[in-house]
Amino acid sequence: MVGLRIIDRYVFREVAASFLFCLAIFLLAGLIAGFLPLLQKGMEVGMGLTLILFQVLINALPGTLVTVLPLSITIGILLGLGRMAADNEIAAFKSSGISVLRLLPPVFVLGVIGFALSLTCTLILIPKGISEGRRLMHEALTKRVDAGIEERTFFDKLKNLILYVEKIDPGTGIMSRVFIQESSQPDEVTTILADKGKADPDPEGKSFILHLRNGTILREDRNGDSTGSLAFESYTFRYPLDQANLDKSPAFEEMSIAGIRERVKNVTQVKPTDSAEVLGYYQRVHTFARILIVQRFTYPLACLALALVAFPLGALNMGRSRLNNVSVGLVVIFAYYAFTLATERTARSGLAAPELVIPLPPLIFIGAAIYFVLCVAQERVPGIIRLAQHAILRIRRDSP
Repeated sequence: MVGLRIIDRYVFREVAASFLFCLAIFLLAGLIAGFLPLLQKGMEVGMGLTLILFQVLINALPGTLVTVLPLSITIGILLGLGRMAADNEIAAFKSSGISVLRLLPPVFVLGVIGFALSLTCTLILIPKGISEGRRLMHEALTKRVDAGIEERTFFDKLKNLILYVEKIDPGTGIMSRVFIQESSQPDEVTTILADKGKADPDPEGKSFILHLRNGTILREDRNGDSTGSLAFESYTFRYPLDQANLDKSPAFEEMSIAGIRERVKNVTQVKPTDSAEVLGYYQRVHTFARILIVQRFTYPLACLALALVAFPLGALNMGRSRLNNVSVGLVVIFAYYAFTLATERTARSGLAAPELVIPLPPLIFIGAAIYFVLCVAQERVPGIIRLAQHAILRIRRDSP
């Protein structure tokens, strides 16, 4: 019994070390890839670089973690067991009368740990991260609406407001030759032309304020007929942000499962006067909500399914190089996520219920893993693995 515990600890340390190494690399790569879009979006709404780095990026971390955990677990197991197989350590266990199945518990534990972490992210951390990131973006936008204003570019992010600036002094922020068209009133359109202007942040974040100098205010009705004009030397233009229709309601992605179901119930209440288009919209909302709920449980299952598949692949001796095992594993990972995308597309198109098709990839791969494990325990190489080995060897022979 003591010897078996030593084996468990040894195998777990081997695969866990490889897993942590892969996780660090994939997590860093994922954060770097996600940082550039966040940086651009944050700068557009006036966020500082420190805020983007230490708050917005950290809120995006759980989503990246869910993506890289299955990859890290799979490659970590393949590297750890592949090294043991290439060094004939697994063969030594077999010759000592220890079944290869005895090496499965440490691998299974690693998969369960990944599943628990991923499930925590999908159910709790990701919705909170999306909500907090959205709050920070909204807060920055209400305080620094002018951050998105660029020279010689029409600014139309606020409803019923168009702003055009010919030139902006980067040092002082003073705008030259300012054009504003505001159409929030139902029967009147206001056009303002000014030589100079400067945005002034509203401490309460309730208004977009521009201090204008030397200009003209033109008013006309919806038919284009003039209703008056006024020249000014100094004018303060205020645009209340509450009429800008800045969306403050939470999206499905940032809500709990109970919140999603409550929102769907409130949004899709069928009325006798609803048209076919409205009923179709209700159906799409229902489908999207069901897909999102199922994904929160099936995405974490990838850690467990791929860990179980990686065990027999890693335990096979595919040559002296452990990269042989990794090459086959990468093919398996590609197949898993291609299957996942296919099931999600099937659910979105309405061809099958999301609860039936989206869980298929992890369930089928777990079933295939059980078959592979039994084959390895009986000293048999599964036929599909032999085909993959031959394909990889042929590609390497044909490559220059």
